[in-house]
Amino acid sequence: MRLLTIKTLSVVMLVWVAVVMLLLRLNRTGATSRADTLADTDLKTNMDHSLVLPSFGVVNVMEEHHEALMYWFSAAASGAIKKQGNVLIHIDGHSDAAQPEYWRKMPLFRLPANQREVKLMMEKNDVFIHVAAATGLINRFIWVWPPYDAGGFLHETNAPYVSVRLRIGVMYRYGETYGDRYILERCVCAESDHFTIDNPCAWIDADIENDSEDYVVIPESRCMDMSLKGTVEFVSTDKAIELANSGSWITASDSVILDIDEDYYACEAVSAPLYDAGMSKAQIYDISFSVGKLMCVDNAHDEMLADKFFHDMLKITLTQHKLCGSGRAKDDRSCSDSLSMRNSVIDKLHNVLEKARHVMCLPNESTHFILGRLLDDLLHLDERQLEELITVGVCMNQSPRSTDFNRNDGMVICQGYNGPNTTLIPYHSVDEKEIDHTTNHLKTILSQSFTPGVVTLIRSVRDGYTPRKHFHIIEPKILNVLKTTFPDHINDSSIHYDSELLGGKDGWYLRYKKIKS
Repeated sequence: MRLLTIKTLSVVMLVWVAVVMLLLRLNRTGATSRADTLADTDLKTNMDHSLVLPSFGVVNVMEEHHEALMYWFSAAASGAIKKQGNVLIHIDGHSDAAQPEYWRKMPLFRLPANQREVKLMMEKNDVFIHVAAATGLINRFIWVWPPYDAGGFLHETNAPYVSVRLRIGVMYRYGETYGDRYILERCVCAESDHFTIDNPCAWIDADIENDSEDYVVIPESRCMDMSLKGTVEFVSTDKAIELANSGSWITASDSVILDIDEDYYACEAVSAPLYDAGMSKAQIYDISFSVGKLMCVDNAHDEMLADKFFHDMLKITLTQHKLCGSGRAKDDRSCSDSLSMRNSVIDKLHNVLEKARHVMCLPNESTHFILGRLLDDLLHLDERQLEELITVGVCMNQSPRSTDFNRNDGMVICQGYNGPNTTLIPYHSVDEKEIDHTTNHLKTILSQSFTPGVVTLIRSVRDGYTPRKHFHIIEPKILNVLKTTFPDHINDSSIHYDSELLGGKDGWYLRYKKIKS
């Protein structure tokens, strides 16, 4: 392992502090300050004040990672896991420990009491760990990261194991931008056996909108109510195997949440085939923009119907493109100019459009206007580009359970959050041999004395991380590992498939065979 300078260690530690700032709840009771109350009247209007948690299995398969919160809370309510102080084993290509934007509006130091609070907690796919820990649900966070992320920006030293002990508290600061009043902030003091931290206590001034964080060093006396202690562990796959074989890392007495993301196996940019086919960023954006103005849905079933309409439209467009490009149709009026080609496609789309009418955002005139704009863009593409668009498809831009989800934002080209040139996301392609290798690693890591109270298995296909062409291989192998490792606890009947899975239970690549109007 490379050695770090003290200065570098301090910087790296501050990054880790940012990751774990909300990972433990404060061991105290009492009312929050006025600054922490839910003051937004629009959020209060017509909200459901009852708490309805989903039915769950021992293993719960879902699409996006923040949807795991509902199943964790459901498991806690049923007694399958403890209501506080659980161990979270997070086996994932990403830490998913970003800071929530709305943390002052979420339930702090307790579990959510109603649907309004759950909705606020469902920000996005990389924020849920902070959110769960703020309720007290977890107090030990273990992130097992994949071999392909060696050298990633959260563990640039490739250190196979880093453990940080934390004392968490709160502090108040005076803030003019908040109406000249004291503002509640989170603070933490940290220590580790792996390195020395010169300035161990800090609070983090996070600017979510600009994706920036300032780390403000404070004396320990500024951080109040630091009665709770806990740990965060970043562990490489090889080190996790070693620790698992030791027999003392995670024990039978631990209350365990096992959380596995299928992008632990690999991560690819969904939009890469579009770029490889010669499409520009502007072309993809323009088509996606028109799709969003054309089709609006709020559930996975209608999402498939909208994608089926897009699929059929592209097939008709592709047929028209081949007809007019073949040279055999020079006297065909539908090929005389681009307007004629567009009108010919629209005519052939009549029956398909009628079947999909309820997923269109607006009435007929608006629909035909946007449809014409969309076809103008599609008819400029070549055959390969159209075929790649058929494969990629269209979907909602995020889970409909997300805090900021709005049906009227419409559908998008289903390319996920990150393009092929993103530098902060480690991309890694995989073949079946490596999938088997990773599966063997996973089985060894899980072969310990503990039995998970609840398992969440995340597909991460809609948000564009798990390679879609390998999902149907990866998921069954993970489920088989769970069934063989915990045979008295997990079987086919104990696996629950979430209702909002992209493409349904069978997944995105097999999505067309079960679509019904």
